[in-house]
Amino acid sequence: MGWKRQISLGNELSLLAILSSIIMMTGIMVQSFLVIFVGLLFLLFIYVNRFYLNRVGEHISVEINKETIKLFKGENDDFSITFSQNGVIPLFNAQVRITIDSMIEFENERQILETEQIELHLPLSLMGRQSVTTRLPFYARKRGVVKIRTLEVRIPHLFGFGEVYLQYTKPLLFETIIFSSPVVVGGIEKIIPKNQGEYPIKSSYFEDLNAIVGARQYVSTDPFNRVHWKASARTNELQTKMFDKTAQFSWTIMINVRERNLEDYLSGLTYLLEYATLKNIPFEVFVNIRKAGKSPFVHQALGTGKEHLARALELIARLSKHSITVPFHFMIHAAGRQHVLSPFVILSGDIDQNEHLLLKQFAQKGIDSFKILENDHNIYLIKTSQYEREVNSHAI
Repeated sequence: MGWKRQISLGNELSLLAILSSIIMMTGIMVQSFLVIFVGLLFLLFIYVNRFYLNRVGEHISVEINKETIKLFKGENDDFSITFSQNGVIPLFNAQVRITIDSMIEFENERQILETEQIELHLPLSLMGRQSVTTRLPFYARKRGVVKIRTLEVRIPHLFGFGEVYLQYTKPLLFETIIFSSPVVVGGIEKIIPKNQGEYPIKSSYFEDLNAIVGARQYVSTDPFNRVHWKASARTNELQTKMFDKTAQFSWTIMINVRERNLEDYLSGLTYLLEYATLKNIPFEVFVNIRKAGKSPFVHQALGTGKEHLARALELIARLSKHSITVPFHFMIHAAGRQHVLSPFVILSGDIDQNEHLLLKQFAQKGIDSFKILENDHNIYLIKTSQYEREVNSHAI
């Protein structure tokens, strides 16, 4: 059933076995049936005790009602854990010990010192062919992915002589994904669509000649090749085609997981990703976490829509400061060489001299770079060129 089993016997049973042997030998010597019977009772007690410890808990199964829970930081949810006794031997006054990642908070938890896990202790008693379900409400206090790390059951003997220790060896199919809570980012209005593209916008110098959105009355300054002949025939007046105004508008987001203010910046990025999805702005994400493959870092390709957003939020939720990383400037350089970047790059992480040089190369290609900053718990965007000037002015 997926349990590693260990039986602990107290010295009391050994002493009781010696005592029962002495009693029986004494009964035989004095030829007393009553004394022999008392010795046999002691031996029977020892046998029953050993039989119970060898058999109890053999057929216990564990089930969790939810495999995956997804929620934002600060929200509440719950899951239930069910223990089923598929055998006939009951167990009483057992203690269940669960260790689970500390991104979530329970009412009666106990923090494990110097670790990132917490302990839960649950009482457990089961009769034969019985199931017991315990509901565990929790609060999502930190971004991250939560898993149950260990599950143990300690079953004492009915009379206190020894105990059984069970450790669950199968992986428990349970995972809680906690997304960063979005925090409003100032300065988004600084990112202005530019150049010919596919993003629809009310005011632009560029038009999508394949997207006719209507017609208006012809004026003498209109090019003759823009006359809408079908509309003109319907109205008996010359009409001019009206095209959808478009511009380039997509984002490349680069994340440095070694950033000191990572959690604040990820909250800002969550807002930016939700904003981009709402406005139908395509975005891609680069993270300087090492991985195998052609690109030695994590990359979510350019896309739009709610499914794309869900993948990005889960990617952010799974980021860990313990991951093996590549230097941030190396990722920026490689991303610029291996991929066609968006006209706007948003950086989450400190920028050193190497990165400033790379961003200047981006600017020569028409790519505008922005950096996420935090000040007094406010998150805002600033152009990297302006940020460099401010840093240099403070250094003087």
